[in-house]
Order: sequence, then C-alpha cells, then structure tokens
Amino acid sequence: MNCLLCHNNSKETLSITAILLLSPNKALMCDACQRHFCRIIQPDCPSCYQYRHEGACQDCIAWKRQGYQVDHRSLYQYNTAMKDYFSRYKFQGDYALRSLFAQELAKHIKKYYKGYTLVPVPVSKQRYDERGFNQVTAILEYANLAYLDLFERIDDTRQSSKTKKERLQLNNRYQLKKGAALPQKILLIDDIYTTGSTIMSLRQELIRHGCQDIKSLSIAR
Repeated sequence: MNCLLCHNNSKETLSITAILLLSPNKALMCDACQRHFCRIIQPDCPSCYQYRHEGACQDCIAWKRQGYQVDHRSLYQYNTAMKDYFSRYKFQGDYALRSLFAQELAKHIKKYYKGYTLVPVPVSKQRYDERGFNQVTAILEYANLAYLDLFERIDDTRQSSKTKKERLQLNNRYQLKKGAALPQKILLIDDIYTTGSTIMSLRQELIRHGCQDIKSLSIAR
C-alpha cells in the first residue's frame, strides 16, 4: 500500500484477519505516520476532551459562566501532525485525505451515539467555492454515514482571524434552513474543536427551536 500522507510504499503484508483487527487507519497510512497522531484516551477536561488540564478547562469554565452546557468528545489531540493533515486536506484541497479518519469516526459514532441524527457543521458558500467540498460532509459520505444538513452559515468571518476572547462571544453565524424538521437527538459533527464557539452557536440555535438532546463530536481537539 502507499501511505496517503508520505506516499511511501509499505512493505508490510497483512492478512484479511489482521486488517480487520487493526485500527481503521492502518491500511491508509504507514506506521511511521500513524505514530505522530495522538488518540485521546483519558481526557483531562470531562466536558470537551481538552488535553493537559486538571478538571474543567478554562474554555468550558467560561462557557458555563455564560450559562452554556458543554458536551463534546474528540478522537485526537490537535498536535503538529493533525495540523499538517488539516492543512493539506482543507486548505490545499487534498480530497483523498477525507478517508484517513472516516472509518474510525464511523466506528466511534456507531458505538457511542446510537439513535442520534448526525448534523455536520456547515461551511459558507465562499469557502465551499474555494475548496470545492465541505470537509466534514466529505468524511461522513466516505464512511457511508447518513446526515441531515440543517444549517447554513450567514457570517463568513474566519475563526482563525479572531482573538480567543472574540471566539468565546457568540454571534448569529448560523441559522436553520427554512422548513427544517428537527430530530429529537442530534450529534453535531465538526473537524476541529478549538474554543467551542462554533458548536455553541449551533447548539443555541437548536435549543432556541426546541431541541434539547444535543451532543457534539470532532476528529481533533
């Protein structure tokens, strides 16, 4: 196989049984690249899976002070390897990389979120036109995971252009599409959870329209 990240050809030969027992990522990247990604096993912040915090992190404390509930989980730490991955996937448009964590995400959802309707975080029309795809829905589609496209983005300001203080202040960046029917249990799906402002914005819009059972999941934190 050729690793999707370094493109080196792995000389490792695996039986069908061995492949089935290994991580879903095993057949898509080599061992050397796999070792650079850090799976979150025992998160320090129980509310958002932030790493290296004793108890609730400062972001979650700030949200709770404003009266918001945080119920988020992530698969991986947002380290240098993950940053490089998303740079290639999102900003350089390497569409093949949508497959890298898709099956692992699907496995986690099927195990822990039975009965929840998946709702991806939307991208603006401008970002979609630039990139050619929504990085979240592309992963879900590769994994054959059904989802409901409930939201549209109405503010195109990049989160990366804002200060942390600005990110922790909610604004009306998203709105439900007209005529959207809300399911009872919703799992919001994002690629990266930073301060939580994106998830909080979507969550509050759902609550405003009567939805109460809302959880969120991202590939990285």
